[in-house]
Amino acid sequence: MKKKVSIVTSGHPFLDERIFYKFARSLNKNGYEVSIICSTVDDSLDIIKDDIQIIGFNGSNLKKSEKVSKFEGYLKCTMPDLIICCEPLPILAANRIRKQNKKVKIVYDVTEWYPENVAFKFSGIKKINTYLRLFIFNVYAANLSDVIIIGEKGKKKRYDLIAPCKAKKIISYYPVLEFFDFSPPIFNDDELILCYAGLLKLDRGIKQLLETARGMAKLNKELRIKVKLVGKFESQIEERRIKELIQKADQIEVEICGWFEYSQISNQLSNAHLCFDLRERNFIYNNSLPIKIFEYMACGKPFIYSDIKPIKRGIEFEECGFLVDPNDLAEIIKTVEKYYKNKGLLTLHSNNARTLIEERYNWEKESGKLISLINSLHNSEKL
Repeated sequence: MKKKVSIVTSGHPFLDERIFYKFARSLNKNGYEVSIICSTVDDSLDIIKDDIQIIGFNGSNLKKSEKVSKFEGYLKCTMPDLIICCEPLPILAANRIRKQNKKVKIVYDVTEWYPENVAFKFSGIKKINTYLRLFIFNVYAANLSDVIIIGEKGKKKRYDLIAPCKAKKIISYYPVLEFFDFSPPIFNDDELILCYAGLLKLDRGIKQLLETARGMAKLNKELRIKVKLVGKFESQIEERRIKELIQKADQIEVEICGWFEYSQISNQLSNAHLCFDLRERNFIYNNSLPIKIFEYMACGKPFIYSDIKPIKRGIEFEECGFLVDPNDLAEIIKTVEKYYKNKGLLTLHSNNARTLIEERYNWEKESGKLISLINSLHNSEKL
């Protein structure tokens, strides 16, 4: 009989690249019966995709206690041997299931800076109170788990401090090569396409990208400049603000492509020459290794990113892109000019990026860590 794994999330979409395309598909291919339970859909959901059961409900208007009870109810139906929780809240439901069956194992998969990703949306006393309350909750939840998976080294220190007795495993965000075709940029001196993919937010550097494109257009009047934005707006407010900036961005063409499933991202990046993420400097961005940078590299796209430490520590960035001060427009334009005037550099960085992904930074290799960990949990009563 197949062992069962349920992946539970209260904050991510069910087709999240890590949850579905990496964890769920890899576990399924390695003999596990996998289900995903999420509270992030607009209506009730129960479907099968790629032999993976996906159950969803709308938890946006539910109290936390009600949401935990809903998760518990669905977990009773899936009857997993192991539960992977993508946030602290689902761990409460998983712990209820474990009380009923002592053999059930709980894995906490950490990919976000929590509680900063919630508390830092507020200010003043509310920010402080929210942070302290959620931090204590995170300590409690983390110590209910049997093992903690962490997406990057920078986040591990916190969990070494708050859950020192728990086993931990770094399993990173590398792309699934199956879905990323190598499409080296072909520049014909006629059109230059600058691309950003991800959540469309001003703090991700959309304004700087538009200004960079305009600056390049002024310096190279014979060159057609296009900005390609691939993703969804975080909110209607962000959409309005970004579209207002686009209306003012004369001399350039801007294309908004919308959101695509993970398996289609490569197609959307195929005609881009350079890919960007000029995110602002704050605690979360300064201490997070961006997922999209690996996807850019997998497509063979040289990148221009904000100069943050996780990239400097985690990738041989000099071989396939540049890191810049996101607030220094002159530096950013100068960096784009390096590629425009040197096609050899564009080709070199493109080839280097793809080679690094093929040899080191891909999910096909990284997934072995996940499978080995899950196998060890199932094959032993105790870590």
